[in-house]
Amino acid sequence: MDIKKDLCSGTVWGLIPARLGSSRLNGKALRLLHGLPMVIHVAKRAKLAKYLDRVLICTDSEKILQASIKYGIEACVTSSDCKNGTERIIHAKRLMQIPDNDIIIDIQGDEPLVSPDTIDDVVNTSTNVLGEFDIVLPHQLDALENKKNVVKVVSSGNRVIYLTRSDAPYPFVEDRLLKKHLSVIGFTGASLEKFACIEQGELEKTEGVELLRALEGGMSIFTFPQQVHSFSVDIQEDFERAERVLRTCPLFKKGYA
Repeated sequence: MDIKKDLCSGTVWGLIPARLGSSRLNGKALRLLHGLPMVIHVAKRAKLAKYLDRVLICTDSEKILQASIKYGIEACVTSSDCKNGTERIIHAKRLMQIPDNDIIIDIQGDEPLVSPDTIDDVVNTSTNVLGEFDIVLPHQLDALENKKNVVKVVSSGNRVIYLTRSDAPYPFVEDRLLKKHLSVIGFTGASLEKFACIEQGELEKTEGVELLRALEGGMSIFTFPQQVHSFSVDIQEDFERAERVLRTCPLFKKGYA
């Protein structure tokens, strides 16, 4: 089967996993940023991407579901048993009966400044490399020392070797910027099902990084650089920063039109 050819002709889905509970910033998905719930910022920005055919919020929360309806965003009600965002989009993939050859872009619901251009770049890269690789994960070069909430990508060429909250690789011979894990991730329906068959391993349990399950299970991850101004809202400091940045964001100032 020519997977790349099938991918080009299939539907491209933008799935946004969102839950109400959060150990570091409770209720953050519905926290208001300049009058708009954070997850709705994410969805409206995703809908500005040129190459997504459908955008859905995937949630187990009735409150998030009602917010989606209020703002005209398609939603899918997923199980409360999902342990992380990847498991949530797997459940949504099955509920929506998404074919295995469709492209699925996982867009994290706590990135209220996510770039539509980054989403389109991930779609384009996924179309070109999925089949040879299982997953597409972009990164950004940055100075991120001693930030455990930021996951770093350790790669050789375009192949991801490891993902860690530590500062890695260690600059013993020469200084290098670290590679920040970006939260717009490309899959096929088939690669999501492959992920679903892998048991949680020791590395994921230790680091709390769900894509380590893919690496431990023998899946391959392609990475490529992006230059973005987006960031995950993990703690109150991040939320306050997002409030400041949105004040001058051209997309927001235009009403995401």
